[in-house]
Amino acid sequence: MKVIFTGGGTGGHLYPALALADEMKSRIHPFEALFVGTKLGMESIIVRKYGYDTKFISSRGMRGKKIFGLINTAFSLMAGILQAFIIQLRFKPDIVLGFGGYASAAVVISSSISRCGVMLQEQNSIPGFTNKVLSRMADRVYLGFDSAAKYFKKKNNLVITGNPLRRIMTDEYKGNPLESFGLKEDLPTLLVFGGSQGARSLNRAAVEYFLSNRDVQGIIQTGSSEYEWVKERLGEVTERVFVSDYILNIRDAYEVSDIALARAGALSVSELAAVGLPSILVPYPHSVDDHQIYNARFLASAGAAVIINDSELDGERLESVISGFLKDPDRLEEMKKSALKAGVRDAASRIVDDIMEFTGKGLKDNPGGVS
Repeated sequence: MKVIFTGGGTGGHLYPALALADEMKSRIHPFEALFVGTKLGMESIIVRKYGYDTKFISSRGMRGKKIFGLINTAFSLMAGILQAFIIQLRFKPDIVLGFGGYASAAVVISSSISRCGVMLQEQNSIPGFTNKVLSRMADRVYLGFDSAAKYFKKKNNLVITGNPLRRIMTDEYKGNPLESFGLKEDLPTLLVFGGSQGARSLNRAAVEYFLSNRDVQGIIQTGSSEYEWVKERLGEVTERVFVSDYILNIRDAYEVSDIALARAGALSVSELAAVGLPSILVPYPHSVDDHQIYNARFLASAGAAVIINDSELDGERLESVISGFLKDPDRLEEMKKSALKAGVRDAASRIVDDIMEFTGKGLKDNPGGVS
């Protein structure tokens, strides 16, 4: 089977695509993947580290642009469709898998025109604009949250699967994360991460918290723009707080931590549930359609997280919530169990099962039919 994966820009779009590519690679022989995105997105750096080829096209976002911006976007989209069509002619994919974001629009449109099979994967509780528009030309739309279904007008192509996670998130953990981060065994650990780009308000609240609470150690994924500021502000405290602009193997950080302070991106929420990590979620206040609030409510309603509004977050509020957790270890244990119960760890397998049934390819490796 030959598959084009398209989307990206952020880890929330890219890592589900990589999870599916790895699942297909392990089950379908021969299998060939090609990732198509833009040079400005994370895919330009990350994909090759996973051993997959990448092609780049012209593409830019549409929302919130004025008339001249929209005109430029339209020309960029048309150029991207032509570029995608040429890529498809050369690669000859069996299907195209789109993961949202403006980078996927041109490829999916081109695939639909050329009558190639089109599948979409929507990560969020409230679907993104691109996937909502493109869903009418898709053979399948795989949903990370069942609450997203009501936002699609076309219903007969929707499949609720959960969000596909990389195997490093779902396989049995083998490693020594204490050594990875230079942390101690006898201190509780707070993990702070605002997604692949970091989050300014989370970083600042965490710095305040760590400076005034020396009985808690931590890990902060700052994002590139905040790294130097956080490192400088923490000073000597960095002996018990590991600071990095980006953590490639976030599973290590999950395993060593007792609590996470995070944004509520769909992938972050899905990973926190899958690994059973209690969390304090601070939805990004400017997320499109407030989708992060709804993502956060998924874990909060399951009893696995508490939500703090971004405008209310500071070191003092963080200390109040965390101290309550640390004084009640039974509650933390219950939150862990609730997270694991809410988590979906086999979404990638479910999606690949459906794709093999749809295409009729790969079934020879699964003689009993779709599992």
